[in-house]
Order: sequence, then structure tokens, then C-alpha cells
Amino acid sequence: MTELDSTCVSVYTQALRHGSFHELTIMDALGISPAELARCREELRALGLLSAPTGGAPLVAVHPEVAEAVVCGPIERDIHERKEHMARVRGQLHALVPVYRGSTDTSRPAQDTRTIADPDEVRRELAAAARRCLHEAVVIQPGTGRDTDAALHLRDWSLPLLRRGVRVRVLYQHAERANLATRAYVVRAAEAGAEVRTSAEICEYVVVFDRSVVFLPQAPVEGTAGGAAMVTNTTVAGFVQRRFEDVWMVGQPFEAREAQYEKVAGDVNRTMLQLMGAGLKDEVIARRLAISTRTCRRYMKAAMAQLGAVSRFQAGARAAQLGLLRGPAVVGAEAAVPATATAGAEPRDPGP
Repeated sequence: MTELDSTCVSVYTQALRHGSFHELTIMDALGISPAELARCREELRALGLLSAPTGGAPLVAVHPEVAEAVVCGPIERDIHERKEHMARVRGQLHALVPVYRGSTDTSRPAQDTRTIADPDEVRRELAAAARRCLHEAVVIQPGTGRDTDAALHLRDWSLPLLRRGVRVRVLYQHAERANLATRAYVVRAAEAGAEVRTSAEICEYVVVFDRSVVFLPQAPVEGTAGGAAMVTNTTVAGFVQRRFEDVWMVGQPFEAREAQYEKVAGDVNRTMLQLMGAGLKDEVIARRLAISTRTCRRYMKAAMAQLGAVSRFQAGARAAQLGLLRGPAVVGAEAAVPATATAGAEPRDPGP
């Protein structure tokens, strides 16, 4: 059923004025075709605004309040019946909770860690935990190569939380500022009240609900997508929450309508130089910054040239000696690592 357009309203008005739905009169008055008149007739009848009296008399216009009672009455009854059915089902299921608890082995302490191998089951459990969440949910979402799916799944369970007034905080890597699916989610989530920040380097995917339920990623076995561990131990949950707060404090606010790469370029440079000084391989550094290995090598080469270093380790050590790893920004950040580094984009070659 579609909304009434101006033509349908005009047809209804003509039927009121003439006392009945006289097709030729209405078409002449409005200058519409038989097909258009037939469309309006069906839409008006679907809304109960035209009624056919007994005896084959022409259709007549019906008072809108009468039409409302006729059309909406069955819908309201159906909604009422469905609510009653839902209440009965809930009552039956809740009545079985003591039976379930009483049937468990009480000789052993209840497990507070459950390993879930099936990714689909992980999503179901996560959604169920979100429905039980009352106060706050925090999320660490690194660049995983599944950005679109991750953003959609996060949207599905976090937006209802926000509508219920639950606080939601999300922490991404800087590279996610260029991901369109992520930015689309952040715009909607921020409008609903979510707080979003980014950081150069973060740990793996983590979700904490009400400082009591934690979802931690499970390393994928060859040929599988990998699952998660659901932890309800409050000590573990509190520890993970505190680690989240540590990274959150140094994160940069993410305004999704403007990527603002320039605000995070210095942070990316600092982290890259620290990892170079630690002697990590190019592939490891690229993965931890969520950028491509080729892009990472080009930025490392630029940083080494600026610092007059002949090796990655020497570049990191020299940056530390110069105090470049302690300040709020790295000297020459824009030249060493352009703002687009956080997007994982390839820099343009200079012109002739």
C-alpha cells in the first residue's frame, strides 16, 4: 500500500462533491486517463475511502474516520493477538530457566569461558549479549580485511543499543578513516550518540558489555573463518575494559564526514618508527598499521631518507635519540608519511 498522491486526493474530492464515484465525470473534471483513474480507485478502496453499496450502486466516498476503523481494526487485533502469543511464549521459556539451572552439574563450578568455533553462532551470541546490555558496550575494531561485513554486523547490534540509551564507544585503527562502510556506520552511530575514536595500532577485535561479558577472537584454524571466546569472568572483563580505556585515552576523535588524515599522520609516523626500531619485518609493521606492505615500505624509505639512516633499526634508534617518539607529532610527518597513509593508499608519483 502506497501513500496517497495528489491525484488520488483529487479523485476522492470529486467523489465527495458528486456524491458517488462517477468515472466519466471525474476524468473530465481532472483530465486524467482511465488507467490513472483505475489506479486511484484501487488505492482509495485499499484504504477504505471508497465503498460499494448493495444493489450494484456506484462507489461512494467514505468518511476517513470510518475508513480508519474498517482498515485499522483488523490490524490492531492482529497486533494484540501477536503480543499475547509472544507473552505466552516468553512465560513458557522463562519457566524453564530454573529447570535448566537445576539440571546442570552443581559439583563443578560454572564455566566462565565458552569457546565458539562457528562464526555465525558467535554473531548470534554477540547479538544476544547486546540485547542484555544495560549500561555500556565498548568495541575495538581493527582493520581485518572484512571491513564491510564487520561494519554491517556492528551496525546491526549497536544501533538498537544506542536507541535504548546505552553508551557505545568504538575504537578503530586510523586506516579505517578511509573505509566507506566504516564511515557510513560511524555517521549513523554518531548521530545516535555513539563515541568513536581511532588509534595507529590496536589489538584484535574485542567487545565488552557492561564490564562483565567479553568476546575475544579465536585464531582461525586452516580452512575455517575462526570463532571467538565468550568470557563472563568479571576479573577478566575488568582487565580488558581497563586496557580499552588506556588506548581510548590516546585515541583521536573520528568525525566520519571528514576523514581528517592530517590529524593522525603524526601518530602513524611515530608508531611506524617505533616498530622499525624494534626490528620488526616490513610485513609485520604493515599489518599492525593496517596498510599494504608496498605502501608501508615506501613510507619507511621516506622516513629513513629524512633521518639519514641506512637501515630500519637505525631509523628507529635515531628517531628515539632525537626525541621524535615522545612528542605529540613527528617532525616532517607530512613529508615522511602523507595523510593518505592511514588509508592504505598508494602515494602519487611526482610529476616531471
